Amino acid sequence: MSDPRQQVSSRGIRVLGAFVLVYLLVGGYMYLVLDLPTLAYVAYGILSWIAGMLLFYRLHRSFTESLGAD
Repeated sequence: MSDPRQQVSSRGIRVLGAFVLVYLLVGGYMYLVLDLPTLAYVAYGILSWIAGMLLFYRLHRSFTESLGAD
């Protein structure tokens, strides 16, 4: 990744990977076990997207501040 505006640390990549894994496990549990209405899945998707964006933003800010690039 040559664009510094898109970089996170290797620790950040692991954190994002764990976030995606938890997202998939919870989503699978919701779908297979809970059998919720469609609106619940839509809300889960939107809230997860927002949480993922905030997580990436915090990891990116932390990474760029540690480089002194910000």
